[in-house]
Amino acid sequence: MRPLSFLYGFVGVILCLVKYSVSDLGMISFSRHPEPLAAPLGDEAYFECSLNLPAEKFAWRHRPLDSEHWGPLIPITNTGGKSDGKTSRHVVYFDDKSKAGDYQCVAYYGTSGLASDPARLSLATLEDFAYEKDPQDLHVSVGNTVPITCPVPYSAPQPIVQFYKNNVLIDNFLVTGGKTMVLENVSVSDSGQYHCVATNYITAESYKSKQKTILSVFDGDKVQLPYFVKQPQPEYKVLPGQNVTLECFGAGNPVPRVTWSRIGSHLPNAKVRITPAGLTIHNVQPSDRGQYHCSWHNKYDTKQYKILLHVVERPRVTKQLKVPTVSEGGEIELSCSVSGEPEPTVEWLINGEFLPKDHRRGSRFLSISPVEKKHAGIVQCLASNEYGSDSEYGLLRVTPKQHLSGTTESRSDYNTHGTGLNHREHTRIGGRRRPKEGKRKGNAVLVPPNQPNVTRLSDVSVMVRWSVPENKGLPIQFFKVQYRELGQKMNGKQGKWMTATMVIPNHVCSFEVTDLQPNHTYKFRIAAVYSNNDNKLSRNSVKFLLNHTSDVEVNKMPIPLLINTEALSPNEVLLVWHIEDKSAKIDGFYVYHRATTSAGDYIKTTVEGKSATSIVISHLEPDTAYEFKVQSFATDAASEFSRIFKQKTKKVVTESPVQQVVAENKFKPPEIHHAGSLYAIICGAVGGVALLGVFAVIVVVYKRSKRKQNRESPQRQDKTVVNGRVVNGGIADSKINITPNPLAGLDASEDSIPKNGQQSTMEMASFLNGQNNNSHNNGDPGVQSNTAGEPSLPESLSANEQPL
Repeated sequence: MRPLSFLYGFVGVILCLVKYSVSDLGMISFSRHPEPLAAPLGDEAYFECSLNLPAEKFAWRHRPLDSEHWGPLIPITNTGGKSDGKTSRHVVYFDDKSKAGDYQCVAYYGTSGLASDPARLSLATLEDFAYEKDPQDLHVSVGNTVPITCPVPYSAPQPIVQFYKNNVLIDNFLVTGGKTMVLENVSVSDSGQYHCVATNYITAESYKSKQKTILSVFDGDKVQLPYFVKQPQPEYKVLPGQNVTLECFGAGNPVPRVTWSRIGSHLPNAKVRITPAGLTIHNVQPSDRGQYHCSWHNKYDTKQYKILLHVVERPRVTKQLKVPTVSEGGEIELSCSVSGEPEPTVEWLINGEFLPKDHRRGSRFLSISPVEKKHAGIVQCLASNEYGSDSEYGLLRVTPKQHLSGTTESRSDYNTHGTGLNHREHTRIGGRRRPKEGKRKGNAVLVPPNQPNVTRLSDVSVMVRWSVPENKGLPIQFFKVQYRELGQKMNGKQGKWMTATMVIPNHVCSFEVTDLQPNHTYKFRIAAVYSNNDNKLSRNSVKFLLNHTSDVEVNKMPIPLLINTEALSPNEVLLVWHIEDKSAKIDGFYVYHRATTSAGDYIKTTVEGKSATSIVISHLEPDTAYEFKVQSFATDAASEFSRIFKQKTKKVVTESPVQQVVAENKFKPPEIHHAGSLYAIICGAVGGVALLGVFAVIVVVYKRSKRKQNRESPQRQDKTVVNGRVVNGGIADSKINITPNPLAGLDASEDSIPKNGQQSTMEMASFLNGQNNNSHNNGDPGVQSNTAGEPSLPESLSANEQPL
């Protein structure tokens, strides 16, 4: 009987391992998709993709321009110069125009494949200007605003446009839309002949416009009714988050005034600005779409025009793809919920291979009948339009048919569109793959923050910025910033890591570290604490020398002009700013906010990019006044602060709550994950038999121990409970403490094991039934305890540092 029980137990363990191996596939994600690029003929084009978990193999495919079909998969053996198996590079020798089009990366985990978003390779080229016979004559009176337009030909990428007056290059000018130069408040001296030159910076091609614009500015009392100097563009297409200027150039004598309105609604005054070029709308959102109306008028007449604003959207899969477990021979129907403008097209893939259209009921639905074992794996829907792509996937598990005598295997050579990729070429993953980038605790993945960037703010302070990769593991509760001075050695050892005491919310990814020393070198890292109270550290930053002011070249960073603030909701406020000096070297902006009733530190938010002009600050308290300020920054310096704006968030609109009565002894039934139900039944049955016998032994031992305990220590039943613990031992809760000074949890390669009571960076206290656990798990030290069974706090824990 014993050998048979052992066999059942072994089979149960194997099935459980297979279950976890399959479920791990649900955590795969691309950390980097291939990026579109333009290249000239004869160049080499490089496409890269990266994932959060190492893949067994990679393949790439190509779809030519104006084609609906993807070509065969091309196996790739290189990993882009990396050996971790997470990255693949595909090199395209662009020697023929037919190689332009879309390229896609496919990563394989056993027989399961996951496809990236496609990226387009375009031919870098610049066409010549169309031939125009007659020059364009403009006659305007002094004081008007005049546009000089460059009829830019087709170019990939967008060309650089330069303007000339009387064949002399114009250095400083206001430009809108990339192809229109704006001359404000013109005078007689602005009269002359204008032309433009377009240059493709990749191919180094340049063409001079054939058409000339001759501007004549007169000073006199000649009456001119309002008219359009340049015919307005009837409609604009803009992506959300971008800025747009609706151009409307009018002139006349006397100089007319312009009025803007929105048909059927009010102008979004908080983020619009009337400029000489037209109506500028910052941070365009779908709610801004509609018709806008410009009207030029003087005392003699009025000239009007209507402009339509379309807010286009990149595709987005709005709901997680729910894929059930299906029996072999059954049927399945899936739907893909997507949004986007224009409406995206949806394609379906199984294990990285596109499905033929006969499996679809409309582009957003997938129907398979009958389901075969070859369909098991990753089912993916890919939504695309001209502005981008997005995808979502789920894991399809196929329960094989039971056969009384012998077994039959379905053919695993599922193939579409002539890809030639056979599933029999792949091997199945046995057991779980441990990700190198995310630490596991049980079956949970901890995705660490990216390596932080550091910017100098002053002689004694820096700003630390970081980001978190797409996280399909455990959610992050909060961050801590740690830093260490390099070169400082005590007793022959490197200086200890220090931890800033502030708990940084999970939506904030920047922090100001103060009280540093000028002309000292530091390293920084970010500690993320997850929902299970475990933690994971980012990579250390590069060495950062905090230069003294006298050692730094004086850098006058432009001060942002904070234009407006607007309360969008009880928890959100919109900020809009402007930079006058467009040529300044700027890497981004720091936005600071705090409640006006607080005298504490500002909360900092980083906005990357020189062209950024707005941000929505969220996670605010309702009906609360806040003050805001902005500064620009580059790698070595930050500007002075803008003036402070104050804005109060909106009140919460409350409704009368519906009181519900819940029985105290009524428990919510546990949810059963649909995935792996077969394995759960088998594991449960096998494990239940084993546990039944163990339980019987435990009951006997427990009763004997209980009778002995009652005889010896009846007084222990009267122990009081304090803060969740039984005094002098007993039940204890579980906590995580981060010590601010010193932070001894150094890299194993840099520091030795703590001695004589030294505390580590992250301390995990786990006391179960009064037993102290000082074991180390994955390199994380345990917590020291005193003789009473309580965890001892490190001497270096500052008064203002509370256990997390």
